[in-house]
Amino acid sequence: MDIYTKKFEITFTDIDENNELSNKGILRIMQEIAGMHSDSLGYGLNDMPKTGFGWIILNWKLKVFSRPKWNTVLTVNTWSRNKTPLFAYRDLEIYDDKNNLVAIATSKWVLFDVNKQSLCKITPDIKKRFPDVSKTVFNDKFNEKLKEPEFSNFVYEYKIQRRDIDTNHHVNNLNYLDYAYEAIPDDVYSNINFSNIEIMYKHEAKFGDIISVFYSHTKDNEYIITIKDEKRKNIHSIIKLY
Repeated sequence: MDIYTKKFEITFTDIDENNELSNKGILRIMQEIAGMHSDSLGYGLNDMPKTGFGWIILNWKLKVFSRPKWNTVLTVNTWSRNKTPLFAYRDLEIYDDKNNLVAIATSKWVLFDVNKQSLCKITPDIKKRFPDVSKTVFNDKFNEKLKEPEFSNFVYEYKIQRRDIDTNHHVNNLNYLDYAYEAIPDDVYSNINFSNIEIMYKHEAKFGDIISVFYSHTKDNEYIITIKDEKRKNIHSIIKLY
């Protein structure tokens, strides 16, 4: 099964205050189907004790076309697009119950050796089980290395809580989008429904860490949030919204 397909209902936690599918809701559904696809091929979360491998995401690029309401049934497709010795790329698309395109995304993943607690090369078995599909959702090049703006304003610090941690024992990738939204000025957040998101994850944040969040609005009308460690030296994540 080269292209993996599942139906999802939009849950209450997937919508915003206007009863529209939120960006975090979209990424939540995409993260879910990525895990289901891996599970169907023997490399899911429950297989980790047996295989010794897990997946860590490094990048998201998301484009949203429409925002269905609560309880709408969505059709979600995902597939392995390309693999290098170190990285795996996955594309995704979502359609509503009238077959209208809701959103597309591409993502970059790395394989994690849970026993050695280190990143590792894509194994021959994974290459075989996850055949590449030539279809791609974006025609332009995937910018994997987002750059920190030359000038940005410090907004707030946050201590990582237990609720932020996932099964990899670090901050779940979706929570970085929450941190980014909290850094955006109220007038921007209230009047702009961001249809394009790019996220780069660089260094993991763990329970008890203190992160420093910075905000910048560029001349290209992009809103860039940089999340650093407490000493403001190492970057945890960069989120670009436009």
